[in-house]
Amino acid sequence: MTKLGALCLCLCPVAAQAGTAWDMFVARCLDPFEHQTLPVISGLDAHPIDQMHEARRVYGPTDEGYLLVVDAAPSEGDRACAIEVPGEERTQAELAWRYDQLSSGRYAPEGSWLVSNEWIEPRVKVRTQVTDVRTSYSVVETDLES
Repeated sequence: MTKLGALCLCLCPVAAQAGTAWDMFVARCLDPFEHQTLPVISGLDAHPIDQMHEARRVYGPTDEGYLLVVDAAPSEGDRACAIEVPGEERTQAELAWRYDQLSSGRYAPEGSWLVSNEWIEPRVKVRTQVTDVRTSYSVVETDLES
């Protein structure tokens, strides 16, 4: 691979849009939250601000119909990020991630959430909600510490 190709893989926001909604969630929400950085919104159009929920911003939709939702004041925790997709979506990559996180002890189940263990503070929690209408992958930065 050329140096330019490697640089593009690191810097191009298009890479965050490729693949499934789970892939987009990992690239734009989960990885940034696990590394205590901001969600990746580059390359997505912002929707008008909902005056009733000023802290909540919606970006997209992508060509696949995915929406990125960023909430600076969620009902739980300090900040949240989610990817919403029309219809039902479950992928092998998501299921493998869940298995790996639970078996390694990095995350522990807590109700419908997987909550990060002592490897990160503040802790984050991850949830997938699937209905026949939509699938939502969410991560929340909590106010919990070890």
